[in-house]
Order: sequence, then structure tokens, then C-alpha cells
Amino acid sequence: MWTKILVGLLLTFFTAFSQDLYTELLKEQIKGIPLDKSIKVGSGKKELITFMNPDCPHCRKEWQVLKPHLKDIKLYVFIIASPRYPENWAKASYIVCSKDGFKALDDVFTGKYDGNPPSTKDCPRLREHIQIAESIGVRGVPYNIILNNFRVIEGYSPALLEALGIKK
Repeated sequence: MWTKILVGLLLTFFTAFSQDLYTELLKEQIKGIPLDKSIKVGSGKKELITFMNPDCPHCRKEWQVLKPHLKDIKLYVFIIASPRYPENWAKASYIVCSKDGFKALDDVFTGKYDGNPPSTKDCPRLREHIQIAESIGVRGVPYNIILNNFRVIEGYSPALLEALGIKK
């Protein structure tokens, strides 16, 4: 009986300790993310770093869910793309180098340029976005970091708004 209690206490301790360690590591990673390089949209107090790809259906769904709440959320958007896919690269370049980040995000994530990508010039800032994603180990999108509580949500989640403390 005492063995079971001791094992339970040890598991509880190690679980809590590992979560604290993970949070501290995440905080250190976030310090290295140059938010000034992101596309900033929204004006809220709840802050979210998100990594997205222009042709990712889950990213598009997440944009549609977040967009009505931009008065409550400040988004720091980083776009990642692959030069192997010219249409994807063109859309990503358009978003990242646009003077109006909100409009560019909305145009692309609502499908305005599907099959007819915008003509863009080389966008070095897009390569910076990709390097930032690689530096923190982003392997899939959407990839979200909630800055208020240092929680990571990988992939699209209907619970993202709830995790941000926003009521639908």
C-alpha cells in the first residue's frame, strides 16, 4: 500500500516538475522570437504567436475562427512556405511583404488567389519567417503559442479560443 502511495507521489512530482521545465524552456525559446518580424494583426490583450502556411486548410480554418476576435487578440503571424511549390511561395511572399498584413492574410486565407497567385518580387522577410520557425522546431502548421500562459497548441483546435480565454 505504501509503495502505491509513494509511486503516486513520485509520478505527481515528476509530472509537475516536467511541466514546469517545459514551460521554462518554452519561455526561453519565445525570447528568441523576433516579434517585430511578424505580421501583427489585432489589438487585444491576449497574445498569440502563430505559424501558418497559405495553402494549409487547417490554417485557413483557424484564420476564420480567429478573425472575428481580433479586438480581443493580438496575433503575431509567421508564414512558412516551400519554394518547391511556386504558387504557395507567391502567396506567402505576398502576405509577408504586403504593406497591409490583415488584407493580405484575409485575401489568401479566404482563397482569393487560389489558382491565380499574386505576382510578387523576392521577399527576404519570408526566408526570415521560415528560419524563425525552424529555430524553434516548428514541424507542422498551424503552430500556436499562447503568450499569456505559454501554452502550445499544435494543429488546428476548436478549443483555441477557449485556451485564449475567449468566449465564442
